[in-house]
Amino acid sequence: MQKVWYRTSKNAWFATILVGGRQKQIRLVNAPNDRDGKRKADDQLVKELAARGYSQEAEAANEPVPTWATAAHVVNAFLKHSVEEHAPETAAWHRNLLSPFVERFGKVRVSKLKKAHVKAWITAKGYNPTSANKAIGALKRAFNWAVEEEHIPRNPIAHVRKPKALVRDRTLTRDERLLILSKIVGPAFRTFVNAMTLTGCRPGEVARVTAADVDPERGLWVLKKHKTVKKTGKPRLIPLCPEALELTRGLMGKHPTGPLFINSRLKPWTRNAVRIRFRNLRKRFPELKGIIAYTYRSSFATDALEQGVPDATVAAILGHTNTTTLHKYYARLSGRLDHLKDAAEKATRKPAAGDGPRGTPR
Repeated sequence: MQKVWYRTSKNAWFATILVGGRQKQIRLVNAPNDRDGKRKADDQLVKELAARGYSQEAEAANEPVPTWATAAHVVNAFLKHSVEEHAPETAAWHRNLLSPFVERFGKVRVSKLKKAHVKAWITAKGYNPTSANKAIGALKRAFNWAVEEEHIPRNPIAHVRKPKALVRDRTLTRDERLLILSKIVGPAFRTFVNAMTLTGCRPGEVARVTAADVDPERGLWVLKKHKTVKKTGKPRLIPLCPEALELTRGLMGKHPTGPLFINSRLKPWTRNAVRIRFRNLRKRFPELKGIIAYTYRSSFATDALEQGVPDATVAAILGHTNTTTLHKYYARLSGRLDHLKDAAEKATRKPAAGDGPRGTPR
């Protein structure tokens, strides 16, 4: 494996590479002998090797990928890219998913990376199909990015298939909502859950909104940084019902700076903190099985559709550019049997006298 090393007399990091079949020492960066210095050296090594050698030497040796590249080189470079280019929660999500792979298989050369390595990683983590789908997707994205940036000529795990993610066919009933609100310990999390209920927002959006993001005159949250900003190029506009606007105004008075929805220690709600809260509720009340923070988002979408709100409008409220994601992940009308029975009755109702086909006026 290609390694960087520190030379005290030069206060610099070096690496030894093959140039024209001979070993050559190259100076990478002047940096202290610490973790941050090594990280800078690793980053520079990736750039040096990509610029110097693989397209000539690797291809001359008829090797499909550069001899110097390891899985750690690729994944760590992608994680750095994610920090620079993606929303903070997305970069953290990538890091949490991919760091265990680097720890287990980071020393494996890209040219030796196989499907078996990916399967062993997924098995060791004990992922269910949904988690495995996300993890493999993130890993493949890292290698695809390396191909796009011309660090490696091809993705060695492009052929690895992701298992089909499980669809969470779960929405909240009125009784379940009341149970959760009555059993939440502390007003801070109850306020957070109320905000998810009233807006249909992603939990991360609720956790991030500040007073500066509120347009009280138009009754909106306006998030300039959000999950799909790269795709849409527009801020995320979140309409507030009167109750949500009243809740927001009250919090703006208490927290004029920083996030509006904070915990009892005056810190923003993290993904893990919210996850643990719902996990504890499920442990105490088995009837809440399957309910997570995102269940409030799918329940919001399903309720809106059941009330006759057009699907394009619901998709816009949720921040989607079309209705595909809405119907694939959030709409759960199949579980609303009373609503479906009423719809079936309307569809088969005989037209009244003087009406045209399907009961429409002539």
